[in-house]
Amino acid sequence: MGKLVHEKNYEQWNGLSEKYHNDRPVPPDIIVKIILSWLQRNPDTVVDIGCGTGLSTIIWNGIAKNIIGIEPNDDMRATAERSYDFTKITFVKGVSNDTGLASDYADIVTVSQAFHWMDIDSTLDEVYRMLKPGGVLAIYDFTIPPVIDWKTEKTLLTLREKFSEIVYSQETPPVHNDKDSYNDRIILFGKFKHSRKIECHNKLLMTPQKAAEFCVGISNAGFAVKADSTLKKDVDDFYVFVNSKYSGEVEAIIPYKMVIAVK
Repeated sequence: MGKLVHEKNYEQWNGLSEKYHNDRPVPPDIIVKIILSWLQRNPDTVVDIGCGTGLSTIIWNGIAKNIIGIEPNDDMRATAERSYDFTKITFVKGVSNDTGLASDYADIVTVSQAFHWMDIDSTLDEVYRMLKPGGVLAIYDFTIPPVIDWKTEKTLLTLREKFSEIVYSQETPPVHNDKDSYNDRIILFGKFKHSRKIECHNKLLMTPQKAAEFCVGISNAGFAVKADSTLKKDVDDFYVFVNSKYSGEVEAIIPYKMVIAVK
């Protein structure tokens, strides 16, 4: 298959994998329950495309017999391999439109926090080829900002806007798909029997420092600081702001959006 994926989209994660792994949450159980309600059986094989450090892959441990995480970035994939020792999970190098896996192979294909970096049409071709008849595709993301309190949310959005301006003003910026277009693109693809949008949420209790690190981790801060190291002060200032605001645990409600489809 021709090279359709912008390499910047996965090369930008170089050197950020450990921070990503420590700051991001594991997807909640409700994600698995929704997907299984569509499959109507326990899966033999789950493929998690764009798996990063494996946070979205490990949720299938103990449920599927064979679990494969596909990740093009060597740094992210190495962190996944170091972090887990599950015999049923394998992490392999590949891109979303060229996984190297057989046709009619997977019961479930998931894409977590990654479909916006992929070439949609060629990825749907690859996923459809790889899924068994009756297999399920689930694309899901948490939405930003998490629900904490309005001052923290507003401060985070201002910070994210500043960081995003730096990231997307680079000479070769990453290419970002519109997350709200996924179901329309699947319908336009025209091969899945049925698809729909689903919204759910997760609730986490975190220390103030962990809450601040989570917020910064989803704000394009890592990419921006790589481009301009002086922005590290903005990150540090946000940590001080959150830590000064809370003395105990912080409750964060994390909204998720999912698009699910059946072959």
